[in-house]
Amino acid sequence: MENKNLIYYNLYYFKANNESKNIANQWISNINKELEDKKEKEKNEFLKNIAHHEIKKNFLSYTFYHISTGIRGVFDPGRFDLMTSIAKEDGRQGFLEILNGNKPFSSLFSNKSLMLIYVLLIPIFLALLFKWFHFFKFYLTKKRSFSEYFFLVFIGYYVLITGPVNCSRYMMPLQFVLITFVLVSVKENKLKNARQN
Repeated sequence: MENKNLIYYNLYYFKANNESKNIANQWISNINKELEDKKEKEKNEFLKNIAHHEIKKNFLSYTFYHISTGIRGVFDPGRFDLMTSIAKEDGRQGFLEILNGNKPFSSLFSNKSLMLIYVLLIPIFLALLFKWFHFFKFYLTKKRSFSEYFFLVFIGYYVLITGPVNCSRYMMPLQFVLITFVLVSVKENKLKNARQN
C-alpha cells in the first residue's frame, strides 16, 4: 500500500507537475508493464526501488513538492468529501486535478448542479483561515511553554509527513487542537484589549 501510494499518487503527480501529464502517464504505463510478470512480494520490492530511485534523483524538487503539497492540504475545505456525498465522483473531478495541471480551472464550474457544493465550501474555507490565523497568532504574541510548542511541532510534523495526500480528512483529527488554541488565543486577545482600555 505504501509503495503503491508513493508511485501511483505522490510520484505520478510530481512527474505530471514537473514534467508533463503525458510523461507521467508513460512512466506509469512502463511500470505496469514491468509488474505484469512479477509475484506480489517482487512487485512491492520493485515499486519500492523505483520510488527510492526517483526521489533520490529528484531529491530537492521532490522535497519542495512534498512540503508544499502538504501545506496546501491544510487549506482544503473538503470539496472531495462533500462532493462524494452529493454527486458521483470518480477521482478525476478533484481540485487536485486542477492544481496539478491535469484540468483547467473552468472545469470547476462546468456542472451547474455542483455550484451548491462550492457555495457550502466558502464558509468552511473562511473558518479554516480563521482557525489557522488564530493558531499562529497564539504563538507569535508571546513566548510559550514547552508543552504548547509541542503542539506546533506535532502539527508541523503531521502536515509534512502526509505530504501530497494531505487533505481535509487527514486534518480532521487536528481540528479539536486547532479550535482549542483558537479559543485560548481569542480569550487572551480579549483580556489584552480589556487591560488596555
